[in-house]
Amino acid sequence: MDGKIKEIENAFQQTTKLIFGEAINDFYRYEEWLARWIPSGAVLKSATNGKEIYLPDYSAMKFIPHERVADEASIEELSKRKIEISDAESIDSISKKLSEKTLFVCDVSMGTNVNVHKSCIYLNLSNAYRTVDCFNSKNIACSFWSDRCDYSFGVCKSFNCNFCINCNNSRDLTRCLEVDFSKNCSDVMFCHNCDNVRESLFCFNTKNKRYAIANVEVGKDKYIEIKKKLIEYIINELKTKQTLDIDIYNIGCR
Repeated sequence: MDGKIKEIENAFQQTTKLIFGEAINDFYRYEEWLARWIPSGAVLKSATNGKEIYLPDYSAMKFIPHERVADEASIEELSKRKIEISDAESIDSISKKLSEKTLFVCDVSMGTNVNVHKSCIYLNLSNAYRTVDCFNSKNIACSFWSDRCDYSFGVCKSFNCNFCINCNNSRDLTRCLEVDFSKNCSDVMFCHNCDNVRESLFCFNTKNKRYAIANVEVGKDKYIEIKKKLIEYIINELKTKQTLDIDIYNIGCR
């Protein structure tokens, strides 16, 4: 394994150990599963110096020609370029000159960043891989538009989520899997629109519950029994297919 990704692999093992009770190895094998809800992207070469740049396929960046990207370190050089334009030139002529001279700087980063790979637009990241619009986080991968998310994989539009996998549009989550539009939850799986729900499975549009399955509080023993069966299924599917066919968006449609 690439030594630069070793810290992310270790974080993935720690996160899966906390959520499933068993560490899942070889992070790279699960990359596409974890990246299911984030923009795809391409690794390109800077037109100025050949440095690798990660260009995500979202928003205005999807329209940038791949041969006309430049790295952030080239800004000073690019700022010195001049285009001569005469008073008599047409808009078409000016546009042609621009297309020949201009490049797009896409790999914007700010703050202090350590061990960041295949990422774009980020601030204060440590041990990060394949992230876009992510900030103030460490040990994070395959994530989009997140802030203060540590040991999280596949988080999208989420904030202050720790030890989470495939959680979207949420905040203040801990040790969660497949959660959407929820807040203040911990140790939950396959839950949507929940608030202050703990140690629960398959809950929707509810709050202030513990040991609940499908919104019904079943008690600790029954909850542990059902969770054990679910975890066994998940681990078997991941080890066999490197993905899960079920997620928070299709679990009620099967």
